[in-house]
Amino acid sequence: MPETSQFDAVGTSGTQPNTDASPSERVRTACAYGNYEQLTAAVEEDPDLLSTPDEMGYYPLQWAALNNRVGIIAYLIDKGVNVNRADGTGQTALHWAAVRGSLLAAEALLGNEADLRLRDGRGYTACHVAAQYGQTAFIYMVALRWRADVDSPDVDGRTPLHWAAYKGYANTLRLLIVLEASLTLGDREGCTPLHWAAIRGNSEACTVLLQAGAGSVLNAPDSTGMVPAQLAREKGHRFLAHYLEEYASRHVNKSRHWTQRAAVSWLLNTQLCPLIWALILGLLAALVYKVVLHPAYGPPSSAMLAWTWICVLLASAGLVLLYKTTTSDPGFLPCRDSEQQSKGKDENGPQYDRLKALDSAVLRAGNWNQLCVTCKIVRPLRAKHCAVTNRCVAMFDHFCPWVGNCIGAGNRHLFALFLWLEMGAILVAAGLAAARLRWGGQNMGEGAMTWTAVFLVVDVFLGLSVGALSVTQAMQIAKNTTTNEMANWTRYKYLHGDDGTFRNPFNRGCWQNCSEAMCGKSGTAVQLHPESIELTSLLKMEEGQNTNGLPYRQ
Repeated sequence: MPETSQFDAVGTSGTQPNTDASPSERVRTACAYGNYEQLTAAVEEDPDLLSTPDEMGYYPLQWAALNNRVGIIAYLIDKGVNVNRADGTGQTALHWAAVRGSLLAAEALLGNEADLRLRDGRGYTACHVAAQYGQTAFIYMVALRWRADVDSPDVDGRTPLHWAAYKGYANTLRLLIVLEASLTLGDREGCTPLHWAAIRGNSEACTVLLQAGAGSVLNAPDSTGMVPAQLAREKGHRFLAHYLEEYASRHVNKSRHWTQRAAVSWLLNTQLCPLIWALILGLLAALVYKVVLHPAYGPPSSAMLAWTWICVLLASAGLVLLYKTTTSDPGFLPCRDSEQQSKGKDENGPQYDRLKALDSAVLRAGNWNQLCVTCKIVRPLRAKHCAVTNRCVAMFDHFCPWVGNCIGAGNRHLFALFLWLEMGAILVAAGLAAARLRWGGQNMGEGAMTWTAVFLVVDVFLGLSVGALSVTQAMQIAKNTTTNEMANWTRYKYLHGDDGTFRNPFNRGCWQNCSEAMCGKSGTAVQLHPESIELTSLLKMEEGQNTNGLPYRQ
């Protein structure tokens, strides 16, 4: 593809024919800027101009494809132009459409028998070019609708995944990985996509690749004998090199880690849950035996006994809900492999299953972050991959080490009820301890007062933490938001208003929000991206895309 500087003389409007320009230059300008009148006037003078390259060796159809001029493309095809004609570099109009991600132009070309398998002089298909320019939508369209091969190597053995990693286009990486592009394939230099991401210092690309399972190549040397961490350090990316070395160390010791995990699996799975059980039961025992029934205070009144029973019942009910929160499914989404095993193979084969799973309105709207490279699925809105459980969770709120489980669509209501019941028990217990200190009697000993004071301090301290969580959960349930969304809303397009500020499209009013949440519903019924959204909605600017209307090459 030509350099931008070669077209400094081309006008930016393209609305009036340049009488001083050559006929081929007028045709090129007309095709690039969609000037139908200028094009037809030039063709009337010389019809051969449509199949004649300009001074730089490029054809009119390529200029129209680059700039997404669908009307011009239709006119050229109607005039018998060959859609697969290549220029001197071997690139066709489809290659040029891939530079800008011109979806409508690509659709018009492919609908008229343009060949996605054609390669230029360097072995690039249109998918290679799209990956080099970060045109995720283009790759999505040609893979989903035209079954393009997104994992073929060029003459140097590099696939589109290599190029996306080298250029640092994380969204393109996500899509290619979910389309089952190879993470371990080395090029002629022995470099995998992770090697190239490390060479360029693309930390986000490295993270995406490692999340997808590229850790197996962390200790794989290239043709020079260097691993990704060494390549990153040699290029001056010290922090990335340190990160890769740490990850490699954990990956090498993974088998030993899992052996240890098997020995203490219960403790690791439950995290800090046993501690919170011991704390609640210990405080209950201290309340009963060191505050209410302590001999120094004398026999408790019937009212104090009644409130004590209320406190014990609230705390016990909270523990039941804690157990349910810990052991229940928080809303784990099935991974692609498990989903295919449960449903069986489709008659069209596994590749068709993968593409069918990607036919999502969420992706058609350009939300590439909804692709999970670990589970190989399209996450629904409000879902997130949990790094601790290594699973995607529907309506992910957060991972709570105190309950040893994720909080999501399946157990969020249980978690909230647990907090509220325990908060009620804490308040009642604090009232009982304060009453004992205030009206415990004249003859109570220092030991009884010390026990009660210590209990009250611990109870109040615990109440501050539980109270903050209780209020936060109550506010988020009332507004139908989650902890993850409030902390990371800038990353989610569906939470952005027209002016870029936070907008909650799931808020249906306090009463309905609460009723849905406490019934265990996910609260995702709002259809933000209906199935009628066309592929052309993906024409939003992708990273690395030029905006001045002129072709360019990085």
